[in-house]
Amino acid sequence: MRGINRKTGIVLLFIGLILLSIPLYYEWKNGQEVAAMEKALTMVSESQGEPVELDSIEKLTVPKEQLNDVLDLEIPAIDLKQKVLPKTTEENLNVALTQIKQDQTLGEGNFTIAGHRGYRNGRYFSNLPDVPIGADIIVSNGGQKFVYEVKSLKKIKPTNVDILEDDKVNDKITLITCTTDGKKRIAVQGILK
Repeated sequence: MRGINRKTGIVLLFIGLILLSIPLYYEWKNGQEVAAMEKALTMVSESQGEPVELDSIEKLTVPKEQLNDVLDLEIPAIDLKQKVLPKTTEENLNVALTQIKQDQTLGEGNFTIAGHRGYRNGRYFSNLPDVPIGADIIVSNGGQKFVYEVKSLKKIKPTNVDILEDDKVNDKITLITCTTDGKKRIAVQGILK
């Protein structure tokens, strides 16, 4: 009986270690993909418009043609600085924030951005629910900087896509992420200053 208990304990310990290592593996893998994207972005920005060979970068999941259109998003009130890729795909959402609508123009209409919540503090939109009303949202595309003032933060149903529509009165920004349980969405909206 004693040997059976010991074997059961060892098996349970082994299973527990495997279960603990799964998120660590995905975190490590995601870290490599983010580092590859950042290396590629550095190479593109330093190329001064010359063609850049990115095939040597391992773990690069972002298509090369999207690297020229990456934006920077900053929300100082929650210490957020993230890259925004131009197209929403599962691969892109795994390494950065993404633009929801195709062919958006900063400072015009309702500029929409999506991002995973992330379980780690400070990652992607993990702290988005903490952004205070009146905070600045800063989006830049290299030379231009657009500053929006947060006007609302609310939980919405995933089917509430009306929030992404353009406003005929104001140019604004909408940031979307999931609640921690994934059943609803957090929507932050700001008006262009």
